[in-house]
Amino acid sequence: MLTPQLMLIAALFVVVLLAVLVVMRLRKRRNETAFEIVEARHADETGGQLMKQREAGFLNIVYGLAAAMVVADGRVEKSEVEMAERLGGKLIPGFDGGDFRKLILAHEQLPKFTEMVDSIAPLLPLAAKTEIFQYLQAIATADGNLSPDEKHQIHHVQTQFGLDELTR
Repeated sequence: MLTPQLMLIAALFVVVLLAVLVVMRLRKRRNETAFEIVEARHADETGGQLMKQREAGFLNIVYGLAAAMVVADGRVEKSEVEMAERLGGKLIPGFDGGDFRKLILAHEQLPKFTEMVDSIAPLLPLAAKTEIFQYLQAIATADGNLSPDEKHQIHHVQTQFGLDELTR
């Protein structure tokens, strides 16, 4: 038979083990982007297909924002494209550089940058807004020059996402 001391030690061991598992799970979550958290949260939903369609539409807007930022100054700078692809691959699950480059070539068919920003701003949590803002800012500054058009677009994102107070 187990003594009360052994039962107490076993119970403490189980509690410590559960605490370690919870901490490991939380640590993993902190390293995920907002997009990955949303994707994981909706992976098991019964309306999963509809959610995937919504997420695909949302990701297309993020692709569009990045492409519009690359061409904002009227030039397609290699450094900006490379930055968009490198960070996009880390930020957006399933980011496809080939699709992104096609979108850059067809940028004239995109909606206005401000319309894309305005359409997603009310739908995003603060973490996603911050990630998108930082992503677009990194693209705009990748060539070492922030043109007036790029500056205007960054400012619009900052204002519409409610980040102007946070980034002062």
